[in-house]
Amino acid sequence: MSRLRGPRATPLREPTLVRRTVAALFPTVTEALIRPPAGPAGAVIPGVTLEELRGACTRIRDGAAPGPDGVPNRALKLAVVLRPDAFLRVYSACLSGGVFPSPWKRQRLVLLSKPGRPPDAPSSYRPLCMLDTAGKILERIICRRLEGYTEAPDGLSDHQHGFRRGRSTVNAIESVTTAAREAVGGARGSRKYCAVVTLDVRNAFNSAR
Repeated sequence: MSRLRGPRATPLREPTLVRRTVAALFPTVTEALIRPPAGPAGAVIPGVTLEELRGACTRIRDGAAPGPDGVPNRALKLAVVLRPDAFLRVYSACLSGGVFPSPWKRQRLVLLSKPGRPPDAPSSYRPLCMLDTAGKILERIICRRLEGYTEAPDGLSDHQHGFRRGRSTVNAIESVTTAAREAVGGARGSRKYCAVVTLDVRNAFNSAR
């Protein structure tokens, strides 16, 4: 199936509007010092394996825009192929030390206008944050390990659809409609009440800490 194509979005460039838009999309939150919970005494975090490293790299698209370091994805993936031992040492040290390097948290921000929206409104722009590929590889390694717990039989509820492999908004809608049909179906007098409660938190993803 070919991709749907529309008019190219125009990046926002006017300085005053850029500052106002960034302030609205990424609100300042007073952060308290949050210490990670202590793990079990004597617990050893396994080092990153070559299979994990290769699996994370396959999920990185060659043509995606690079982060602040400017290193193209294809170049970094080639470096992983040539010197996997160096990357395995770095990523294993990050996991064992519980550290995510600060440079990999920096982003290159591009604000794209949404079609048909007023140009002076911060909500009219979609933020794209480009991260360094080296950090994205570590994220994918961590994510895959977490999925080993969340997708286990005693992991996440079967009603959880967001941020899960092989599930989508369509699955969530099907679950809701099925529950509604089962509640109101059947013979008269045996039907149940059915209510749907929705919650939409504005700018939730960018405000999370």
